[in-house]
Amino acid sequence: MNKKRKKGFTLIELLAVIVILAIIALIATPIIVGVINKSKKNAFMDTAYGVVEAGKLYYAKNFNNDDFTGKTFTFPAASDDLKLSGEKIGGGSLEVNGKGGQTLAIYDKGKNWCASKKETDSKISIDKYEEGKCGSTSGDNGTEYTDPVLKGSSPVLENGLIPVTIENNGTVKKADTNKKWYNYENKEWANAVLVSSDVRSTYKNGDVIPEEKILAYFVWIPRYRYTLFNVEGAQVSPQEINIVFENKTSTKIKGTTNGSDLTHPAFTYDAKEVNGFWVGKFETTTKASAPTIKPNIAFLSNQNVSTQFITALKFGNRTFNQDGTITDNEDKNQYGLIEESRMMKNIEWGAVAYLSHSKYGINNEIRVNNNKKGLTGCGAATEILAADTDVCEIEYGKAAAYPQSTTGNITGVFDMSGGAIEYVMGVTADNTNTAAFYSGFDSSNNSGFNGRNGKDNSYTSGKNIPNIKYYDLYKYSTLATPAEWAKRFVLGDATMETRGWYGDIDGFSYSTLPWFERGGGHGGSFTTQPGIFGVNGQRGGAGTSHGFRTVIF
Repeated sequence: MNKKRKKGFTLIELLAVIVILAIIALIATPIIVGVINKSKKNAFMDTAYGVVEAGKLYYAKNFNNDDFTGKTFTFPAASDDLKLSGEKIGGGSLEVNGKGGQTLAIYDKGKNWCASKKETDSKISIDKYEEGKCGSTSGDNGTEYTDPVLKGSSPVLENGLIPVTIENNGTVKKADTNKKWYNYENKEWANAVLVSSDVRSTYKNGDVIPEEKILAYFVWIPRYRYTLFNVEGAQVSPQEINIVFENKTSTKIKGTTNGSDLTHPAFTYDAKEVNGFWVGKFETTTKASAPTIKPNIAFLSNQNVSTQFITALKFGNRTFNQDGTITDNEDKNQYGLIEESRMMKNIEWGAVAYLSHSKYGINNEIRVNNNKKGLTGCGAATEILAADTDVCEIEYGKAAAYPQSTTGNITGVFDMSGGAIEYVMGVTADNTNTAAFYSGFDSSNNSGFNGRNGKDNSYTSGKNIPNIKYYDLYKYSTLATPAEWAKRFVLGDATMETRGWYGDIDGFSYSTLPWFERGGGHGGSFTTQPGIFGVNGQRGGAGTSHGFRTVIF
């Protein structure tokens, strides 16, 4: 019996099936790829939107209240696998190029901020924009290093300031801000310099900046709150000051009793909250027409307070006018600093002093600068107070440790114990119950600002004192007694709270000695009892022992 043979596919049938499948693949593949690409684009755009919104929100809360209408956001990337141009982001537009696995970095063309996010990381990092840094892969997600202990009060590098690291031998190198260039937990404070304009743009990360090119050194004082320990202004023994860093968007703490916390008042400037300020690493040096802030140079002396104030403004290219107003100069500034420089206030001295006596600073007595020539950065060889000397016993740049600094190392602030007796912008009000102040002692020894003098009510005719934001005004008094001082001090100013610590000079300002002087100075047998907690009242006039310090906000 014949059985039917099972038939398979013929070669022609197989070829037909393959052709049909190829046609289907040809039709389907672009559709599938299109779906995948569209999905990638949508996911990428969702990320971009999130990064932009984060950048906008951070900028609005931390830098200013600009809206972003009409601004363009650009992501600079090597690949254009995904290119979406002109996509609308709120009132602005977004140009995006991206490829999986890399960092998405978006900056606004107004050069305000940079926001970045790595595809494999859920974190979005936002920082102030810096040329050449947005989207860099050399740091953490291409963003600047931030010390976590500072909680957002990181150094603000104003236009003209160059971030630096400093070795024990004084060698200065431009810091790579994408790497750890400061560490407050380890008492290593952030430093920056101003350099001459002819070389400002030539330094790359890691380059040595020659000392002769440096015009000024500054140290960053981050915003913090501290635990109150002596609101009565009694004499108490030195103790570690408990400090917690915070940023300007944190809830401001307003404690008034011992054991409660207080956001240090130095970080509210002109009714605005700030993340910190830059303080001169040394006393101001060289000459009034072209000041510097440098080590191993004699401090600038023989200036009354108003002249010191005028000199401090020069770093920021400001002019102090007869009527007390301050104007920006439009001519070229050799220092390259866009932001405001000015003379240090009494409350700012207090902020540096308290940070020095916390776990983030030397947390002990600071060694005195006993150089009788007034050379900055020097330190005494021993803790025991000795006579002043012609030499630098511990010379800046030539030591393994620096007990004369606020940190005990080279990253701190120098000359706050000894060196010059430093005038600060802090003064006693006169008895007219207004915002008026005493200009000085008498017609021959005063600050140079318009105002009455405490000794005989004579009147100084000079320039009007500037806006109240530039100085601290203390309540009127004619008495030089601790009981009276305790009624007039300000929490955080390192006067009565730390009164007499380490035997530092113990005084205050009042009508006939209306201006605050800080730190004590060199000379003779150290009758001025120098120290960072030293405070006294003075006439405001020029003298060979008096200097001052510059700050940048």
